[in-house]
Amino acid sequence: MRIPSRLNFLLLAFFFSASHVAAQQIDSGAHPDERIYVDAVVTPGPNGAPVENLQQQDFTIFDNGVPQTIASFEAIDAHRSQISVLIVFDALNMNARAKGTTLEDIKRFLNADGGELAYPTSVDFVTDSGLELKAGPSRDGKLLAASLDKPATETQDLGDHQKWSPIFKAFTQVVTLERDEPGRKFILFISPGWPPVIPRSFESNATPQQIRQLEPLRLQIFGNIVQLTRQLTEGQITIDSIVPPYVGDADDGFTNGISNLRAPHPAANVSGVRSPSDTQWNDLALDAIAVRSGGLALYSGQDLTASLKQCVAGISPSYELSFDPVLTDQPNQYHSVKVQLAKPNLTARTSQGYYSQPWPAEKFAAEVKKLDEPNANAADPQVPALDLGDTSETRVKNLHAEETTYVNMSLDRVIQRVPELKNLQPAPDQEPLPMILKNMGRNVDAFTNNVGDLIANEDLIQQRLYPDGKIKAKQRTHDDYLILHHGYEWGAKAEYRMDKHGNRLESIGLLKGYLVTAGYALSSISFGTVTQSQCNFRYLGDQKLGARDTFVLAFAQRPGEVTFTTVMRGTGSHETDMYTQGILWIDKSNFQIVRMRSDLLEPNKEIRLDQVTTDVSFSQVQLQNNPDPLWLPDDVTVVIEIDNERYRNLHHYSNYRRYQVAVKIGDS
Repeated sequence: MRIPSRLNFLLLAFFFSASHVAAQQIDSGAHPDERIYVDAVVTPGPNGAPVENLQQQDFTIFDNGVPQTIASFEAIDAHRSQISVLIVFDALNMNARAKGTTLEDIKRFLNADGGELAYPTSVDFVTDSGLELKAGPSRDGKLLAASLDKPATETQDLGDHQKWSPIFKAFTQVVTLERDEPGRKFILFISPGWPPVIPRSFESNATPQQIRQLEPLRLQIFGNIVQLTRQLTEGQITIDSIVPPYVGDADDGFTNGISNLRAPHPAANVSGVRSPSDTQWNDLALDAIAVRSGGLALYSGQDLTASLKQCVAGISPSYELSFDPVLTDQPNQYHSVKVQLAKPNLTARTSQGYYSQPWPAEKFAAEVKKLDEPNANAADPQVPALDLGDTSETRVKNLHAEETTYVNMSLDRVIQRVPELKNLQPAPDQEPLPMILKNMGRNVDAFTNNVGDLIANEDLIQQRLYPDGKIKAKQRTHDDYLILHHGYEWGAKAEYRMDKHGNRLESIGLLKGYLVTAGYALSSISFGTVTQSQCNFRYLGDQKLGARDTFVLAFAQRPGEVTFTTVMRGTGSHETDMYTQGILWIDKSNFQIVRMRSDLLEPNKEIRLDQVTTDVSFSQVQLQNNPDPLWLPDDVTVVIEIDNERYRNLHHYSNYRRYQVAVKIGDS
């Protein structure tokens, strides 16, 4: 996947100590996204050979679970495309025996098949001297292997604190060097990797105060991930991480303490990092970076040669697809990308996602200059010191810009905002989302076509509340609730209250200081097939709702695209449109919406509106002479906080029936 832009710098320096991290603030002053390019390798299973001769109609591409129109499609042929391979050998963090075995396995790979390599290949070493170009680029594997006969620079016995910094620095240097090279680049990084920024055992033993002190560090890591993701996607770089054979692991004299390193992430456990609060301490691990880039994370065991062959065999054939993303003025919003195949038993391996909005090149230039300044940090001249106490409002606002909706924020924060989800079983991935949206949309379309004109009994309780939620005053009203739709008028403009004599009731309770709420009978129509594109969706997981098993989705309206909005109307008939986000509970057995909660996308400072939370429960209604049942609201709770005052309205609907007007025609 690549995103064209004018970025020219990579700034990603990292040092494994809580007090030494170099990263960027995420800046919001960037231009909108351009076309998104996705490189997909299609296989019949995780270890199968890439599949060729597929056509555009075989692919569907999803951005945050929403199907996209494919703007361009190209089958990548290895013989006609510019592809290069770079093997990077971490000779710094291996004992002598492991280093010798790894070097022989690399040479065995280069000499295979008579030394005829499929792609121009280079070999680099990482030593205590830094990144060393050893051989290539060349298609002549025998020539490359011969040039590796000279042993790598002997490494010194560095302390734990020092030995991990050069390898990460070398990794970022490789990405910088390869980024502006033409064509697609595949970096096969042979290394044990580097440990998490914070030891795994720390958080389990840390005090709440210590955890809070680490939050700025989490923001720093997130900034690094955003920047690295952009560099890899723009440079068309795929990372394959390979853990080398651990020769001599049983002998501490040879291992230098490496034997306690874990095996790589299983690909299924690596997901996109949506926000600082989603960030884990090992999200910058080599294997996690590889999987997110669309590459492989392999544990070579005792056969490194086979792992190298597996990486190269998975390069081609492949397919390049592109789509035009929704433009946004929000910086660094994470978008998950998934490619789905129409043919059964085929899977596509791609980079996992992208972040909207590039960062300003001038900021990168300034930060790169800081890195190049000598003695930027007296304690460690290689890495500049960073003020981890910098939690200014601007910085935190920018870093949290993408996690302001239920679709984007971490699941923990969603549950904190919506406590009803505390028993949710989290979704492992977003794969079911298109199927759920498709079936839900069909049901909503059928409802829209069949609902007609209705009337129901409404029991309405209006309450004014104290700040602690206790009732200050209330009134109760019974009325007939008329639901009509004229052309494209839906919601409050199509719903009316009448007394028992058929007279229209206007603004019940308004003169007594209550708020008037209406328009919920047809609230599900905003999730029809056509209008789904006006929202972003996320599959949160599964939950038991009474006796029903439900899918749980988050949604967030897209400002500027929405045709169904919440409207606040003042006494002077001034109307203010507001955008919403929320949660949908969808019955697994029939894909009907059985509950919907909505909240404001953001408060409205102009009218001092801080909260509008609506909770709607739906039930099945069988109307006379109507073959199919309708799913209509039976209870609606609305909580509003405006101008430092709180209100709650409770609506209960019953006895739905068709509304018919009898017309008597007299004698002419």
